[in-house]
Amino acid sequence: MKARTIAIIGGGPAGAMTAEKLAEGWGLRGPGGNAHRVQVFEEKIGWEKPCGGGLSYKALRRYPFLEQAASGGNLLRTAEFIAPSGATMRFRLRVPLAVYSRAVLNQLLLRRAQKAGAEVVAERVLRLQRTSAGWEIRGREKIYRADFVVLAAGARTRLRQTLAPDFSPHDFMLTYGYYLPLSSDVLRVQFYEDFEGYAWAFPRTDHISVGICGKIGEDFMPALRNRLGDFMRKYGYSPDPRRVFSHLLPSLGVESWENLRLAGKGWALAGDAAGLVDPVTGEGIYYAMRSGDLLAEALLEDYPQAYPEKVRNEFGKALTLGARLARTFYHGEFLGSGVTTRMIEFGARSQKFLEIIQDLIEGSRSFPGLAARLYSGLARTLVETGASRLREAVQSPCFPSSSGEGGSHVRG
Repeated sequence: MKARTIAIIGGGPAGAMTAEKLAEGWGLRGPGGNAHRVQVFEEKIGWEKPCGGGLSYKALRRYPFLEQAASGGNLLRTAEFIAPSGATMRFRLRVPLAVYSRAVLNQLLLRRAQKAGAEVVAERVLRLQRTSAGWEIRGREKIYRADFVVLAAGARTRLRQTLAPDFSPHDFMLTYGYYLPLSSDVLRVQFYEDFEGYAWAFPRTDHISVGICGKIGEDFMPALRNRLGDFMRKYGYSPDPRRVFSHLLPSLGVESWENLRLAGKGWALAGDAAGLVDPVTGEGIYYAMRSGDLLAEALLEDYPQAYPEKVRNEFGKALTLGARLARTFYHGEFLGSGVTTRMIEFGARSQKFLEIIQDLIEGSRSFPGLAARLYSGLARTLVETGASRLREAVQSPCFPSSSGEGGSHVRG
């Protein structure tokens, strides 16, 4: 294969992982005069992206270096879910969930890419233009050239218009929140009635990310702030206007998933720029890193056309199904109440349902597998207790309700 220059625009998890795997595969760090070149263009090295920063166990399992204490993530083993009804369940996670500051995570991944032999260019890319020889990449003061372009600069990058159609407004969640100088060892999530989104408190190593996300069209910003304000007051979090954040998170609808274009002649999209985010949970870091892996694999095979199929086969089909299930998860009813309320109420009483919640957090099963287990668990619960007794139980004043820290405590 002839020598190639790969330009990766964006130094987050998707871009850094693509760069690291390409540099490793081509042996750029070692001797031998390898003529290949991998460049990562990132204007803000290691910037603090506004998000929770959660990494599920499937990410820790695939990338063991993320679980090491020295890598800067906070390993959490206790979670608390609050239902729209007020029911609360606190439980111990079977396996830890890591919460990273994105500044720390991005710096870690870029250092690994550099160590493997990739070049990191502190430059803002203003324009992409196709030429007869490949690509012309215009920075603020310099023009760069490449044979292949990887766009990994986030879902809202204007450069996407050069390669593929923009996402629709309904393909996003709006996020809003604060970084608070507090410490905690409990991951907390609050769901709402008939609302596609949730509030969160994710403890990092030296602060907590407290925020809320909601599907565009569900609420406007003032209503989103009000929901978050209620959540923060309930749990004693004081907002700090000096450390506020807001951001758009990809949350593709079914039609967008079915028509998603990940690559073309001389280019590919990875991570958030490709819309590769779980439509139910909002998890994106794992899919960003894994899409970088799969793209690098296809490029090393000198067959980039295989990248979209690799993504579809590994997780694209499951995330498309997730888009179909998201509305039911957040807006649907189950035995006379919202799905998230029943999930938490049943999880506090049934080991079977608690295991399903654990699987959802860990990302250890695909959506088809989770759906099958949900119905299996429902059938078993109804057989064991009878539908009428189950209804009576969830309506009883003795049933777990939200009282701050004093909710139901379940050990996994």
